[in-house]
Amino acid sequence: VLRLKTCSIFRIHNAEGHFRLGITIKARCNSVERNRVKRRIRESFRLMKDALGSYDYNVVVSDKKKLDFAYARQLFNELTEVFPSEIHRFKATRPAV
Repeated sequence: VLRLKTCSIFRIHNAEGHFRLGITIKARCNSVERNRVKRRIRESFRLMKDALGSYDYNVVVSDKKKLDFAYARQLFNELTEVFPSEIHRFKATRPAV
């Protein structure tokens, strides 16, 4: 688990040969805000696809966050600038059997 200011990211190794992305939004909001945040998350992972390896990633957005435009911009900036340098901090996790 890697906890950032805007979200938490979970990572588990997979055998697919490429990364896969899951997005969990616990915040109560309307579909416009939710979809804006999902687009920003997908775009940031697309930009980093070469560095992500063969892992399943799940990005969890807390229910305490207000999903407005400023949050979406802050999330994108954190995922594209901070997350790549923090990938090494992931603890080794094994998939559930």
